[in-house]
Amino acid sequence: MSATASIGLFSTLTSSGSRQLITTIARACRKGAIPGVEVAFLLCNREAGESETTDASVSAIEQEFDFPVVRVSALHHRKEDRLTAREAVKAGDEEPLWAWRESFYESFRDKLPATDLDLLLGDMWIWSRSQCNDRRGVNLHPSLPSGPLGKMWFDVIWDLIASEADVSGVMLHRVTPEVDMGPVATYCRYSLHDSELDPLWATLPDCVDERVALINSQRMLKREATHPLFHALRAKGLAREMPLMLETVRAVAEGRLVLSHGTVMDAAGSEIVGGLDLTAEVERALRDG
Repeated sequence: MSATASIGLFSTLTSSGSRQLITTIARACRKGAIPGVEVAFLLCNREAGESETTDASVSAIEQEFDFPVVRVSALHHRKEDRLTAREAVKAGDEEPLWAWRESFYESFRDKLPATDLDLLLGDMWIWSRSQCNDRRGVNLHPSLPSGPLGKMWFDVIWDLIASEADVSGVMLHRVTPEVDMGPVATYCRYSLHDSELDPLWATLPDCVDERVALINSQRMLKREATHPLFHALRAKGLAREMPLMLETVRAVAEGRLVLSHGTVMDAAGSEIVGGLDLTAEVERALRDG
């Protein structure tokens, strides 16, 4: 079956987790679990020799798959300009850093074909304004569109606990210069209360001051927080991240989701305000294993 959609993958490949995301998606496309999709390329913004972990991941990916891996070094690109630009940011001027980002994008822009969708899978460098406009990039955020934005996943969890939230979710949003603020492409939701979670909620102190103190002390531990409710809520969201990405790729391949010019549209060309709800598809994927 000829491909009806192509996707690009972007990653710094800082860990085995990033490699696992890439291989899971690439295998699903290769095996036809998502029919009619091909991976056009992987862009890794570390060159050979910068990181043994990255090099090992690239080697494993290249051995298993036949799509090209494009490697460019963000760290080494016009290094002095980048360092000077970061000092300017401290002084309140962000434009030199945006200029550096544009220069970095220009260094590899012509090496990448157009795609229907670009997935950021651990890309640790903020895209330039032109890259956001040119590409159809989406990034994962571990909350509903109405949930905590602009935060790391561990802070999102403690925000949910502090607010005694009933539901949360995972979303993919368009990549824009404003981090986590792009139009929502897809999302799914899930309950924060069930037979497993309710007993863990009950372990939180009833006293407001004691609860606040506990949350603040645990929040300081970041990803190393120890409270069982923290880990249970993380597991709930994490289990849905890959299914949401795969179902998003499927929606693009089937034409139910079209990303163009910074907008999110359906097959008829109408804007999808608030993103495409893929909760049913994600839950079905979880049930089917």
